[in-house]
Amino acid sequence: MFDVESSDGTRLAVWHEGSGPPLVMVHGSLCDHTRFDPLVAVLKDHLTVYAMDRRGFGASGDSPQYSIEREFEDVAAVVDAVSARHGEPVTLWGHSYGANCAMGGGTLTRNVTGLILYEPSFGLVYPRGSVAAVETALASGDREAAIRLVAVGILEMTDAEVRAMRESPLWPKRLAAAPTVPRECRAEEDWVYRSRQFAELTARTLILTGTETPETVRITTARAAAALPNAHVRTLEGHGHFAFQTDPDLVASIIMDFADETPSS
Repeated sequence: MFDVESSDGTRLAVWHEGSGPPLVMVHGSLCDHTRFDPLVAVLKDHLTVYAMDRRGFGASGDSPQYSIEREFEDVAAVVDAVSARHGEPVTLWGHSYGANCAMGGGTLTRNVTGLILYEPSFGLVYPRGSVAAVETALASGDREAAIRLVAVGILEMTDAEVRAMRESPLWPKRLAAAPTVPRECRAEEDWVYRSRQFAELTARTLILTGTETPETVRITTARAAAALPNAHVRTLEGHGHFAFQTDPDLVASIIMDFADETPSS
């Protein structure tokens, strides 16, 4: 593990493993970099994987005031640090809210040669009152209730899926990350795409989406694809929002094929 300092002085923890061309991974909500462990286990024999903890998660620092633009700067700082280590640009992967951060970060650096975005969530519209309900649960100290509100009311997870989530080794990390949920929900809801906002982000881009993902998330994914000038969408049949956990071999093979086909400069 090593630290990267973002432009506002926040320290970002980055874990690296493997050998080969560099891949930077940006996790989404309610967990840290360890969410990608099943993927890293497959990828490390083919790529050098750099998995960052976003600000407010895991071993990374945070700032008193939150802005998603700071997260864009965080991703760019990590990308530039990894690129300097390898002497070449990186492939950048992001999931959900982490895909948002990867999109924004990609506009701030010239060191991204390819983007893989799993269901970006910019512009996601939450059920009325749901974010306030999460805030109320957190204010009362009930982090488990806050997470359940997100899982059932927003991600449309079944009771069986919620039970599996609670029994996962990652559950303590989800509880630790619960206070970050409202700020991310607000940032998603407040997002407005502007004309040509990503016009200069011309890196080859693959956007992944699942047929079993909630319709609201499929809509945000389509909007992201329309906003990026060099995006191709691939739909994963029978998979939802977390295919990299339910079928890591499939997603790892997609990442490796993409990295192999992407020019290094």
